[in-house]
Amino acid sequence: MRRRIGLGFAGLFLFSVTFAHAQDPAVHAPDPAVHAQDPVADALEALVPVPNPFDTFQQFSAFVSGSPLRWDKMKVYRSGKMWRGEYAFENEVRFSNLTDRNGWFIRPLAAAKSTKCGRMTLMDASSYPFFAYSDRDYIVERSSVEPSSSVANETIDGHFCKVENFKLKPKKGLPITIHVKLWEAEDLNGFPIKIEVGPSSKPKFSISYTNVSLERPDPKLFQLPAMCHAGVHGKAKPQAVAPKTPSKESPQPHK
Repeated sequence: MRRRIGLGFAGLFLFSVTFAHAQDPAVHAPDPAVHAQDPVADALEALVPVPNPFDTFQQFSAFVSGSPLRWDKMKVYRSGKMWRGEYAFENEVRFSNLTDRNGWFIRPLAAAKSTKCGRMTLMDASSYPFFAYSDRDYIVERSSVEPSSSVANETIDGHFCKVENFKLKPKKGLPITIHVKLWEAEDLNGFPIKIEVGPSSKPKFSISYTNVSLERPDPKLFQLPAMCHAGVHGKAKPQAVAPKTPSKESPQPHK
């Protein structure tokens, strides 16, 4: 029951974030400041692509806290298109696959010394915002530091951070703009140890990362038990990576 509730909240979280931005009237209105700028300068700036900050870090592990789901130091791992979230309270791990946009949950059943494995039709919420705002789907624009704040640099948990603001616009679908503010740790090659998300007319929320390692996670962390791929006659079909679609080869973690 708790697992179903947890997965339900995760799906609701991802949906509500997108819906909130879609309902924000401010994101549809033109920005007067933009039109007041020098058009030549605007054209030159447009020629310089802005790297997607959520695609920059392909290999890492960390503890994540915050978000509307109130995570408290939940361990997460990323290896390319694969994601792993460890839910201690639910006694399970969840995998997400950026290629086919879904995943698996695996729940250890200690008393029975067995494992329960099931498919998810959505990517797990713990992969937000890294998988939600991939360069595959979003155009990234850098915006200036908010007028209400003169802070361009800040120290968080001993990490000297550069503070940057971005606008994310989907390449297809709803004409929305998602505003994110990143605290990029200098000693972690700019990894965003704090992320603030929110449309201008809705409450903002933040997500924080601690104990960040930029080392490639052990590939075994993304392996599924053979039972997850059991055939119709009960014969196991082990896979080295998490879920795949019937017509596409499962992606290997990036090196």
